[in-house]
Amino acid sequence: MLLALDPNGQIVASEYAKAAKAAGLDLIVWSLERDGPLNKGGGFFHSSVRKAIDRDGDTLTVLDVLAQQVGVRGVFSDWPATTTFYASCTGMK
Repeated sequence: MLLALDPNGQIVASEYAKAAKAAGLDLIVWSLERDGPLNKGGGFFHSSVRKAIDRDGDTLTVLDVLAQQVGVRGVFSDWPATTTFYASCTGMK
C-alpha cells in the first residue's frame, strides 16, 4: 500500500502513502525482509513494486523510499542489521 512505481519504473511513495503523510499519520511498517529473496521478485509485501525488484540489494532502495518519501517512523525487520546499517549510513536515529 505504501509503495508504487512511477512511469519510469522507479520505486516511489504511493498516493496512499502521500495522503497518510499529509494527514500527519505516524506510520510503522512490517516487515522489511518477510518476503525472502528479492532476486526472485519478492512476495506479497513487494507486490506493488515487483517489476522493479530483481536483486536482494533492492531492500535498501525500498527502505530508502519508506524513510525519505513515505516518512515512516519505524520499520520492523526480521534482520535488524539491514535497518541499523541504513540508519547508520544516513545519520538517522
